[in-house]
Amino acid sequence: MKKSTTAVIAVSTFGLGLGAGAVGMLATGGTDTATSTSSNATGDWKKIDQVRQMISQNYLEDVTDQELLEGALTGMTEVLEDPYSVYMDESETASFNTNLSSSFEGIGATLEQKGESIVIVSPIKGSPAEKAGIKPGDVILEIDGKSTKGQKTDQAVKKIRGEKGTKVVLTIQRGGQDPMKITIVRDTIPIETVYSETEQIDGKTIGVLQVTQFSDPTAGEFEEQLAALEEKNIDGLVIDVRGNPGGLLTAVSEMIAPFIPKETPIFQVEDNKGERTQEFGKADEKKPYKIVVLEDSGSASASEILAAGLKEGAGAEVVGTKSFGKGIVQSAYDLKDGSDLKLTTNKWLTPDGNWIHKKGVKPTVEVKQPDYFNVTKILTDDKTLATGDYGKPVENAHLVLEAIGFDPKGQTGYFGDTMKQAVERLQKDAKLEVTGKIDQVTASEMETRLLKKLEDPKNDVQRIKALEVAAQ
Repeated sequence: MKKSTTAVIAVSTFGLGLGAGAVGMLATGGTDTATSTSSNATGDWKKIDQVRQMISQNYLEDVTDQELLEGALTGMTEVLEDPYSVYMDESETASFNTNLSSSFEGIGATLEQKGESIVIVSPIKGSPAEKAGIKPGDVILEIDGKSTKGQKTDQAVKKIRGEKGTKVVLTIQRGGQDPMKITIVRDTIPIETVYSETEQIDGKTIGVLQVTQFSDPTAGEFEEQLAALEEKNIDGLVIDVRGNPGGLLTAVSEMIAPFIPKETPIFQVEDNKGERTQEFGKADEKKPYKIVVLEDSGSASASEILAAGLKEGAGAEVVGTKSFGKGIVQSAYDLKDGSDLKLTTNKWLTPDGNWIHKKGVKPTVEVKQPDYFNVTKILTDDKTLATGDYGKPVENAHLVLEAIGFDPKGQTGYFGDTMKQAVERLQKDAKLEVTGKIDQVTASEMETRLLKKLEDPKNDVQRIKALEVAAQ
């Protein structure tokens, strides 16, 4: 039984999302050839039961029929070479459905599979993952000391998930840095998806709506908070979807339809036969304020529908960096026993018919965050940094010291005398033992001060630029 036609359009926060798989047919011999191929394929299905019986009767270790069945079902989706077309057992299905509607217990991070790697797309706002310093693009090498090599996203999610108050240790790699271990205490992750506020810019009132994902309540939350902002007679609107991995297609469709004229498509959907359908806007007239979408590389799928739809359909400006590049839709099929099949069934196109898959939505105003936004951990092990050291950890420490007001001068990747002096000034200011060396205590102090700087909107150059554009 098919549960929904275009239900989910997201990078995998919870282990499911969108992928690039496609299956085609090459017709070479008319009806007879097609019939013969079908007949042979039907006969070959008997091999599955033969293999099952052989394993059950002869395999050295114990294995149940249920385990073999689950393996066969998983194998059928794996052959598609599409990490987002997946078979989910009952527990995985229940977990996925919960994630789109209420809350869950875990670390609150969005995962994506790239080749054989499990990659963080973005941490959820206010989540344990964000507080621990997890960043978009982090590659998860190990979970509690066990390698993730060869694992699917769902398998990784299952191991990362856990009861509130318990800990999970992730070994991650960030860019060219050495692997680092980050301990995260699991918590309840509420699905609160829309946040709003206003800013005064050059005498104008700018509304800001931050959307963290697209779940069941998102469209309603968005409509309610947008109405509240419009009652304040805003002069501009910034919709911030940075780090938003996507979610329900119906949610984003409802949200942006009032911004786009009735005769203009919000997006287009193309099936495996090349047939297209369109979803149209509902606006009788243009909004009386300027619209700006704020995006980054963590903005995926439904976030990209929003960005591209408003850009091409409503003339919105897009500020930030190029988005993730997910241009495909999954459909959910209920297998009646509580399990599910999620299958990539469609591609989505922008109002102008562009396919952004693996390309992303390009900003009209490109703005990158300062380099220190990409630094969280300074020390990856118990090592202490001192005069004469060099390499990536020293480079990170240099960036952090500079960012928090203790300019180390000198070469970025070399721990010289001027860097030692900067560390001594920091240690004196923090009332720590003045050694001129960066040990775990000093590194922790630096990271805490950096986090405060990152959380201060005054240092968010992308947001500042988006507000300026909205006020123009």
